[in-house]
Amino acid sequence: KQWYQRRVRGDLELKLAKLESTIDHLQKQVSDLQLGQVKQGAELKVATNMASSALDQSNSTWSLTRTQILFPSLEKIALHQTTETYTETLPTPLPVNTRALIVSVFCYFWNGANSHAYLNVDVQQEGSDEGGLARLENTHFNVYANTFYYEVMIPWDTALSDKIVFAVKSSYQTGGDKNWYRLRVVGYVTA
Repeated sequence: KQWYQRRVRGDLELKLAKLESTIDHLQKQVSDLQLGQVKQGAELKVATNMASSALDQSNSTWSLTRTQILFPSLEKIALHQTTETYTETLPTPLPVNTRALIVSVFCYFWNGANSHAYLNVDVQQEGSDEGGLARLENTHFNVYANTFYYEVMIPWDTALSDKIVFAVKSSYQTGGDKNWYRLRVVGYVTA
């Protein structure tokens, strides 16, 4: 009888050890699943936030507002082999969501016969970096009685200065006072 009890006890201890091993293994699997679920939840949250952000961006709107801001010093530029820097203050505050200014470039070229109207200008918001720079390059030669007009966007950050810098890099003007340029702010973009 003792022998039998020892054998049953040994079998029970073996079964108990196997059961404990199985329980440990199952607990590890549950722990791994819980950890995986936490990771999946975090990934799902990130994916949801990214999708929400993308939807917000696709629903965002931008708006172009036309205006007319004149700067007396830039109304009739007729420089010859000189460089100037004009720093102009905007007369009224822009909306806080302004992302760009629109600057117009107008060239009035009257005289022909070997006359020149060259003007190269870097335009940017005061305090912005190189990425906020727009380079205007104008080279007109021997054109009789023509005007040229175009517009460029200048990156704008309302957290920076309310000044716009027009830095003339090169100029060449011949043919009298009938060849000149005009630079104006003619609009802004909000988003």
